[in-house]
Amino acid sequence: MRISSVPGFGRWLWTVIALLVTTAALPTAPASAAASATATYKIWHWNMAGHHSHLGSTTNGIIQAIAGSIGYRKPDFVSINEICRNQYGAVIDALQDMGWPEKPTNFARYEPMTATGDPGYCAGHGIGIAIFSRFALGDTLRQTLPYDGSGKQRKLLCAHVAARPGTRFCTTHLTTVAAYKAAQVGQVHGVLESFRSRGDVPIIAGDFNVQPDSPLLNTWYDASVNTDANHGNLGRYHELDDREALCPGWGEQTTESNKLGACGQSGKVDLIFVPAERLTRYSADAHPIGHVCGGNRDKPCSDHRIVDATASVTTGE
Repeated sequence: MRISSVPGFGRWLWTVIALLVTTAALPTAPASAAASATATYKIWHWNMAGHHSHLGSTTNGIIQAIAGSIGYRKPDFVSINEICRNQYGAVIDALQDMGWPEKPTNFARYEPMTATGDPGYCAGHGIGIAIFSRFALGDTLRQTLPYDGSGKQRKLLCAHVAARPGTRFCTTHLTTVAAYKAAQVGQVHGVLESFRSRGDVPIIAGDFNVQPDSPLLNTWYDASVNTDANHGNLGRYHELDDREALCPGWGEQTTESNKLGACGQSGKVDLIFVPAERLTRYSADAHPIGHVCGGNRDKPCSDHRIVDATASVTTGE
């Protein structure tokens, strides 16, 4: 069969070809550019009571409990308080065995709160705070907080994501000494505000040893958090559990067997904060303490609950 020529078809065909070639030559945004405008992170935090409940042990079920929860929850960032130095090494090994991380030598940070060799903690290994990340980490901020005379030097530990320097993950474990709480809470808040005010996205998880309705956190919680259980706020952050229906503005208890909290709950001192202006969606849950530690694997693994959260944030990068 012969195809009949169409008047002007040749000119039309060359016009289409030229348009396609020109379009193909136009620069296109990298796939990561659009994706980087918003990011969703999963955060996991636990005060594991590494000395108090385990005396520094790595063989009584505690490392398996950590690895099991992380393997199930699949967080991007992990914060652990009261972790002995040898337990930190064991967690690194466990995470690497699970396929963590992208950068085997650059995904964890540790900051001691007691000196190595101090027989009072962790059989001489020392105790501290730690962060772990599925992403390679960049520069680290290690800040000493006002000393409270307790024998533990409280710290703030932060590191940014190497591929996304404006995203910073932090942990802290603040004092139980009332006279020093305001100074420590204020110093940590000041560091986060310095990050936030220059356009970074700081994410902090830790045992603050103050509860959501404490006046010390009024400069943290966003003013939109205004409930019976938590009001008087004028800050710029959301605690990722502040929408919990059980106790709006306050959230779920992170300790057990006491009556120190709001809405008939035990106390809540383990908190995860993210700048409100960056959040597009968030949630958090506190999970009951597992009784899978000890010689017979029937003892509580901590006196704190594991908290896991999800935060979708605008990164600006």
